[in-house]
Amino acid sequence: MIITLIPIKIDIDIFIHLASPNYDYCKDDSIKNGVVVLTEKILINLEKYNCKKFIYFSSCKVYGESSMEDVTYKETSLLNPVSDYAKAKAKAESIVNHISQKENINFLIYRLPFVYGNGMKSNLSALLNIIDKSLPFILIKSNSRLKKSFLCTENINKVLIYNIENLHSINNTTLNLSDDHSLSLNDFLIEYKRLTGSKTIFFTLPNLFFIVLLKLPILGKAILKIYGGFNIDNSSIKKNTHLSLLSTSEGIQYFKTK
Repeated sequence: MIITLIPIKIDIDIFIHLASPNYDYCKDDSIKNGVVVLTEKILINLEKYNCKKFIYFSSCKVYGESSMEDVTYKETSLLNPVSDYAKAKAKAESIVNHISQKENINFLIYRLPFVYGNGMKSNLSALLNIIDKSLPFILIKSNSRLKKSFLCTENINKVLIYNIENLHSINNTTLNLSDDHSLSLNDFLIEYKRLTGSKTIFFTLPNLFFIVLLKLPILGKAILKIYGGFNIDNSSIKKNTHLSLLSTSEGIQYFKTK
């Protein structure tokens, strides 16, 4: 993969960097090039456009993966990236910090959880597509205690508009960005079904069955990724922006009525 940046004679107020591969592992350099190399090239070329404001969209996967533990990650939590994607995002964050300090660039790093909204293509979107088609889906009984953080595209819009209108908010900070009030995957899918009028039938399996499946070498990891908990604390971004973010329930309703 060859990355070429074409010079454009224009001044840029803010560069918002969202581009990234959307898969966890690869056997080539596509994730490294699409995350680490691209981010570095953008940063070292910002001076050509008199740009001193940079917003980078990272991932909460830098904290680790979904698990059976009831953990809430804060910005100060230790990083434990597991996948190639997560490791690349953590490396890119380090590059943003280093080059921004060297080039006197003001930056923001947003760590994002599962994103949903119209036009989104992700693992979560694949699950929602099952419900859109009214196909049956399996829930795990104990999953309701495992909270996941989600992020609707409307909350992304809210935060970016605030940053653009308040340039001082781009202040060399790393922030978790998520909806208010995390839900379990069970509750998310049940709410989504209710709001869409889907005919999906949920089959609820006992926790013992879940534990047995987790012991399977490959399938276990995939199941844990879907049904495990992954919760982040978004209190810092609310404190910094004073914005009222949509809850996940409100976010689902918002994008299904658009």
